[in-house]
Amino acid sequence: MGKQHRIASNAPGYAGKILRVDLTRGTTTVEDLPPVQVLRQYLGGNGLGLKFIYDEVPPGVEPYDAENRLIFASGLLSGTSIPGSGTYSIITRGPMTNLLASSQANGFFAARMRFAGFDLIIIQGTSTEWKYLWIHDGEAELRPAAHLVGLDTWETEDHIKNEVGQKRAAVACVGPAGENLVRFAAICGDHGHVASTNGCGAVMGSKKLKAIAVFGERSAVNVWDPERLRALARGEFLKGAEGVFTGATVKSVGTHGWFSPNYKIGNIAVKNYTTNVWPTIDNLYGDNIRPVFESEFERKPRPCWACPWAHCSDVKITKGPLAGYKGEEPEFETLTAWNPNVGVDDVAWAVMLHNLTDRMGMDAKECTFAISMAMECYEKGVIGSTETGGLRPTWGNAAAVAHLIEDIAHRRGFGDTLAEGVMRASASIGGSAPDCAVYYKRGIAPHILDFRGKWGSLFSLATSDGGSFWASPVQDPDVGNMEPIPLFGAEEIPRAAARSVRRNIVYDTTGVCLFFLHGPLASIVEAVRAATGWDFSKNELLEVGERMANVARSFNIRHGLDPDKDDTVSPRVASPPVDGPAKGKSVGRVLAQMKRAYYREMGWDEKTSKPLPETLHRLGLDQVAKDLSGRGE
Repeated sequence: MGKQHRIASNAPGYAGKILRVDLTRGTTTVEDLPPVQVLRQYLGGNGLGLKFIYDEVPPGVEPYDAENRLIFASGLLSGTSIPGSGTYSIITRGPMTNLLASSQANGFFAARMRFAGFDLIIIQGTSTEWKYLWIHDGEAELRPAAHLVGLDTWETEDHIKNEVGQKRAAVACVGPAGENLVRFAAICGDHGHVASTNGCGAVMGSKKLKAIAVFGERSAVNVWDPERLRALARGEFLKGAEGVFTGATVKSVGTHGWFSPNYKIGNIAVKNYTTNVWPTIDNLYGDNIRPVFESEFERKPRPCWACPWAHCSDVKITKGPLAGYKGEEPEFETLTAWNPNVGVDDVAWAVMLHNLTDRMGMDAKECTFAISMAMECYEKGVIGSTETGGLRPTWGNAAAVAHLIEDIAHRRGFGDTLAEGVMRASASIGGSAPDCAVYYKRGIAPHILDFRGKWGSLFSLATSDGGSFWASPVQDPDVGNMEPIPLFGAEEIPRAAARSVRRNIVYDTTGVCLFFLHGPLASIVEAVRAATGWDFSKNELLEVGERMANVARSFNIRHGLDPDKDDTVSPRVASPPVDGPAKGKSVGRVLAQMKRAYYREMGWDEKTSKPLPETLHRLGLDQVAKDLSGRGE
């Protein structure tokens, strides 16, 4: 039965309300946002999500426990005129690392969520039967979802939109992988936008929540100065994004424009890190592949909320055995995942495999490295047809890859082993399989690149507290990184990472697509001022980021983080590339000293990585300091 809730903003820049859903009791309640003082400390998105997960998930609560929280968080600028402002964050304790999970997805969900009247949706408890949540214009209703079980994510989305009678609703859901608690299940929506990192979809599945659908008749968020915000969106904010490499590239050829610069430094994942050479790489370069998608795949742009670039698109395969297949154009990482990393040299198959992974509701990062690890093991004789159930997962066998993707999602046969993720699957296989496993921390696959050629990215993943990039140790005067950072700069990278984490982590408080946030920080600051009316500064913005980094590390410390086991990489990632531009370079011999330097720069204990009391007190985190000292209540 639906429950009508009052929706009114208590502060400019916010919808003003939190929807709390208790699946055990089958109830929905509405709460006010924290006071403005707290909002300024965390802004929105994963900032507020971090505060709530820290406060409400104490040590001892495991990822699949009813007491774990699954938080959907819109950003401070979500649903505004700022380009790409449909992004939401998922915050939970994730089953891949058993630590904090922070994952983002673009599309329309955050905008629709705010139009429906809510900044946060906090899910707690566990249902005894499958449900989905329908939210619109202040009304929240838990509905039966048994009839949706078994549907893939696209089918689920379409079915729910028809059922609620609102084609413009946004849906975030799990597919078969989430239903079957594949450890790296994702949350998917808007036909291809995925919150993928650290098994957030498995947490959703463990709660028997199939989907959340949101819609609101309002078409604007209450902001302090809407005219100023619109002027920023059309002017300096957009121009700033287009004036840097990321924005300029995505605008012109999409993320495929990243193939060329990454291949030139040995940063492309090829055959599970066994080589850094892919003879037909030129075919994937942005200037070459985009015209192919335009002419041979009938590319049709399908932009996210308020996106002027429209780099996302639908495509149709028109040639070969897959002719007639329709889906989303793969991005740079998923094109890497299903071509070079599994030895397949056919873009049509990459389209199909990319969409199959999304439809099954899985993290493509973990999925590709689990399968490429299995392929390498098969090629080396570590496993054979007995283990694979007769399947022949040799390099380039795209049909076998598709078979494995479905088997993983449904936990069938050998797929059940791989459904545990790279690290756990390799341990289960045994023999030399662990030496073939590409993972970071206590069992999470990296972004689909070979970062042995770019230590800054490798280091930021190894030390991240959310599962994905939380630092970008590159030249950036806004954070004090005045000079270019060497690719293999063991001394420079930790200092640059500590400065940059304050910027990178704060991106996800905004609810804006990452592609629009690499311009000058002044544009983000001005957008916050226009949205809220606050006298806000760049220093305050960076302090929000620093506060978030310390809350996240403190959460993980309380939940068992061991820097020797968690801020690390697998033997394969620590090994030197055997060929390519980064041949012979190994981070393994210097990673420990780099971590100690990073901890010092962050104001953390250099052995335990525990934030020091003086660091926490400076950031207004007195209760966190008490918790870490054992004096918390």
